[in-house]
Amino acid sequence: MDGRPPTRGATFGRQREQAGIDELLTGVDGPRVMLVEGEPGIGRTRLLEEAARMAADEGFSVVVSDTAPELRRPVDLELLLSVLDEPGPPSPPAGGQDRSAERLRATLERRARSTSLLILLDDLEWADPATLLALETLPIRLASSPVCWILARRTGSGGAELDRLFLRLQAGGAVLLQLSPLSGEAVSELVTATLGACPDSDLRVLADGAGGNPLLLLELMNGLLDEGGVAISRGHAHLITSRLPERARIVVAGRLEELDPAARRLLEIAAMLGPAFHPLVAADLLGITPSELLPSLEAILATGLLAAREEALVFQHDVVRESVITDIPGPVRQALHVQIGRTLLEHGGRVKAAAAHLMAGAVSGVPEVLQSLDRASSQMLDTYPAVAAELTHRALDLTEPADPLRFARTMTAMRTLVAAGDLTGAAELAEAALDQCASGPSTAELLTALSFILVPMGQAVRASDTAKAVLDMPDLTEEVRDRAELALMQAEAGLQEGGSVLDRARAIIKAADVPGRGLVTGALIVLALNDWDEGDLTGALDLTRTGVRQAFNDGVHECRLHPGLILASFLVDVRLMDEARRTMVLGTGGAEGIGRDGWAAGPGIVRSRIDLAEGRPEEAIRGARAALEAADAVGAHLLGACARATLAIAALRSGDLETATKHGLGGEDAGGPASPPFDLTRSELIRAQVTEACDGPRAALPALSGLLDDLTKHSRVLICDPTAAAWLVRTAVAAGEPGSAEKVVAAADRLADMNPGLPSLAAAAEHARGLLHGDSDLLRHAAAEHADHWASASAYEDLGMLLDGGNGARGQKIQFFDEALSCYAAAGAERDAARLRGRLRGMGERRRHWNRRERPAAGWGSLTGAEERISGLVAQGLTNQRIADQLFVSVHTVAFHLRQIFRKLDVRSRVELARQVLEHSDDLPGAQSGENPDGTEAESSPAQRHSRPE
Repeated sequence: MDGRPPTRGATFGRQREQAGIDELLTGVDGPRVMLVEGEPGIGRTRLLEEAARMAADEGFSVVVSDTAPELRRPVDLELLLSVLDEPGPPSPPAGGQDRSAERLRATLERRARSTSLLILLDDLEWADPATLLALETLPIRLASSPVCWILARRTGSGGAELDRLFLRLQAGGAVLLQLSPLSGEAVSELVTATLGACPDSDLRVLADGAGGNPLLLLELMNGLLDEGGVAISRGHAHLITSRLPERARIVVAGRLEELDPAARRLLEIAAMLGPAFHPLVAADLLGITPSELLPSLEAILATGLLAAREEALVFQHDVVRESVITDIPGPVRQALHVQIGRTLLEHGGRVKAAAAHLMAGAVSGVPEVLQSLDRASSQMLDTYPAVAAELTHRALDLTEPADPLRFARTMTAMRTLVAAGDLTGAAELAEAALDQCASGPSTAELLTALSFILVPMGQAVRASDTAKAVLDMPDLTEEVRDRAELALMQAEAGLQEGGSVLDRARAIIKAADVPGRGLVTGALIVLALNDWDEGDLTGALDLTRTGVRQAFNDGVHECRLHPGLILASFLVDVRLMDEARRTMVLGTGGAEGIGRDGWAAGPGIVRSRIDLAEGRPEEAIRGARAALEAADAVGAHLLGACARATLAIAALRSGDLETATKHGLGGEDAGGPASPPFDLTRSELIRAQVTEACDGPRAALPALSGLLDDLTKHSRVLICDPTAAAWLVRTAVAAGEPGSAEKVVAAADRLADMNPGLPSLAAAAEHARGLLHGDSDLLRHAAAEHADHWASASAYEDLGMLLDGGNGARGQKIQFFDEALSCYAAAGAERDAARLRGRLRGMGERRRHWNRRERPAAGWGSLTGAEERISGLVAQGLTNQRIADQLFVSVHTVAFHLRQIFRKLDVRSRVELARQVLEHSDDLPGAQSGENPDGTEAESSPAQRHSRPE
């Protein structure tokens, strides 16, 4: 083998078969017959050689009939007799072959008296009928003699007579041995032996394409060595070509020689269809019925190249399929790809495969092919937008600049990219097209579409300028002007830099002959957002509800913020939760109503806010994380900022200060805080709350100064959370800014007076005023009237803090703290609950909050809840002091728990502990609270008491 490692004579992966042969040779009862079947190249000949060697070692006399199948020389009884040195009579007597069968039986019987015999007959598909008939009886008649038989054929060959022989011999006790493809381990061993080196991953994938066929595998590897397709260095083999070697293609061609032209055509079509195909598709491509396909299918199945599965026919060897495809001329392959793509679309279901074929067959200069891509993209846009985007982009790439269809394809490509969630790609495509666009109408359409895309990307100013540029163009059609007006309103609604957008919106609503209802929907939302910011929440809700009703039929399919999302967010702000949930289901029209564009992450953000308001912070965190990933994936930085704000406040409530700090203070790199009013969670306020939790009230106030100074005009900072006003009062007082607290209370009262139908605003105003003036009645009423558990808990805690605990008020103080603790627990606010337990403990009252469970003595499962939380914080890189601050425990308690953790997990460093945390990350609770060994909360550290001064 030219210095290559020897593989001839070696056996790979046939231990089971060899054991069967050994059992045949050593058995004593019944007809000792083994039937062997296998596809060409599967190693049948090699196994029979091994059987002959094993028999010779056992003292057998081996009789092998050389049928020379390449010459189509059939095995017959006279040939066997000549092998046994028994010449035939000068002329055949009467009875012919029957007499030969009797002579063969007598000869074998005589030989067997002196030695055991093994008769090896391969390629029985070439045997004549008389020989097959004789073989039905000879093994049985010689059963008492030490004669073993191994009869072999190619799987599925030989016709009905050979099938009948095998069935009858099996009925008489013969063992059928079907040679299966080599196992993955055997393939790896054979490849390594052939190459003399360990194959890399590409070589292993290529070897798997041989389907476990040893001959094909050997020719594939040896062919690579012959043609320099593999590089061997330091015991490792690396594939360096994607071309199949000629030796492998010759083997495949040899297996196809028996197929007639019709079967060859079918095999070529099947290879183009892929590793698996349905006969109905193949019949359609060939223009015949499935019944007309049967003869060719049966012929191919008989070769072992295809196998039938429940729902499709599959290629046994991917190398064979690739070789068949390679032999089809390139232009013919491209035409077949297009034809297959069209046919698959007609059958439905396999749209991705259809798209792949269409793109593979698409070439420039053939309009029919590009039209097929256009149709396929249109069909796939609603269900497979990413695939549609690939198709339109491919069609656009193949369209000549002067082609009159280029602009239409550009617009289609932009729409599909937006639907597929590639805002950046759509914007870049629009900008590139503008450089080539000469006509005014085309430029107007491109700029309008670009303006819609830029808003969710966080580029509202640029979006506004782009829409204005369109409206300044002369001779705009009415449709383009309406769309540009809508784009401008969406952009400027996020800026609120002047009254021009409001004047436009009012004019549109007032107009008697409104040209497009989509424009009316946009105007309603602009006015609603403005009313919301100015404090007319009831009016804003009415306008938005009207906008939602209109959005169902306004015919707008642009990348716009859906009115249903805005309404649902408004409703969460004022804690009208039932209507908010209904709006998310009905008001947005579900996934189809929202679309898959730059605003697609919006529903996840609103749902996470609903979860937080209803006391499910962990679900809120999961939902906000998913929404953040979705927004970042499409380049929607505006919604990314909203998702970060939601994630930050949910993490702050649950006690995870690291996550709250990361997303509440560190979002600038991904687009920065969203511009109001698109900021559905008021990121400015949340940023300040996170700052206060980390650095105290004085650090938080500068971030709020602009909002506090502007409270008389803009109320958004007080609306996003029912406790926002109380938190601002508490923070301002603690920071020594009573004037700011007075402004907050006045603004909260004004909001409540303007919106008497919204109880959450009245409760928020009472909470803020009661906190500022130390009015226990107002605080008690606010606690009872607040619309969610966390807000009620906050009011009860403030009420308890108001009492000094003397003169018999101690019991009442404990009662209010207990009420607050219960509400915090219901809201999932572990950080706040930990603080309350600390306060109660300072009064001599302990409140336990753990569930006892059986734990093993060691391992991850042995850790307590507190130990798991501390482990998670260690993995985040926190020091003991920072962990103590976050969990409201002392640094000595953290050190104690760490010693227990190291002992239970048998680790010796924080790095080793972090590795174990990573392995069990799904089992970790949120790092919310501290827990002493007795299950109670430890005293909070001074650094964590800024928001509730004693």
